[in-house]
Amino acid sequence: MDNHQQSHRLTDPPPDPTKHVHPVPTYTSLANQNFHGHHHKYSHDDYCQRIICCSCAFVFFSIFLFLLTFVAIFSILNPKVPKYNASSITINSLHVNPSNAIVSADFTLFIEAYNPNKRIGIRYRNASRVTALFRGNRLCSGEIPQFLQPGNNVTLIRIGMKGETEVDPDDRALLLEGIAGPPSGEGLKLHVLVRVPVSIQLDNEVTIWRFRVDTYYTLMLNSIAPRQPINIEKSEQFFRVDFMEWL
Repeated sequence: MDNHQQSHRLTDPPPDPTKHVHPVPTYTSLANQNFHGHHHKYSHDDYCQRIICCSCAFVFFSIFLFLLTFVAIFSILNPKVPKYNASSITINSLHVNPSNAIVSADFTLFIEAYNPNKRIGIRYRNASRVTALFRGNRLCSGEIPQFLQPGNNVTLIRIGMKGETEVDPDDRALLLEGIAGPPSGEGLKLHVLVRVPVSIQLDNEVTIWRFRVDTYYTLMLNSIAPRQPINIEKSEQFFRVDFMEWL
């Protein structure tokens, strides 16, 4: 009797159905889990995406800043296109060898350069080239001296050209006719190609742009007699700017 009562006391009482029982949390060990490969791939892809996004943002910001600066400068300075006119040409010497059709020429070309801008100066840099051609034959060539043309200025550029070339018999006859006197018809057509790299400078100090200017002149001359007054009866020009040569 006493043993039965003692075993009944050691037995746990039955759970109360009205009392809420909290679940016991379970834990899983991650010691044997392998997340190294997946974590490495995720970090590498995320890093590449960040680099690409930052690069694109930097490029777009640089383009936007450049366009904004260009528009601001254009609005403030109101730049105008300079003008270049072939005012006169002097034939210092023009010799046609009767035996081998070799032509030796020495010309002086005067170009009137007008810069209508107030705060923009034009610096004519080295590596310029001025070539005189007659019916496709290069008679002589020279270069424009380096100088800075300030704003609101007219400068008469003197260009000396010398050269020697061999011409065809027909071209040789036309040259001799031009030397002898005024040619019949429309006159002698002389082509002049001017190619010069320039720098645009703000207030003649700060360089804001570099490019190359190509000017192609077609001059109708009444004569090419050496050391004689020559009239440019008609002048045509073609103007082109090469923005790729800015270095």
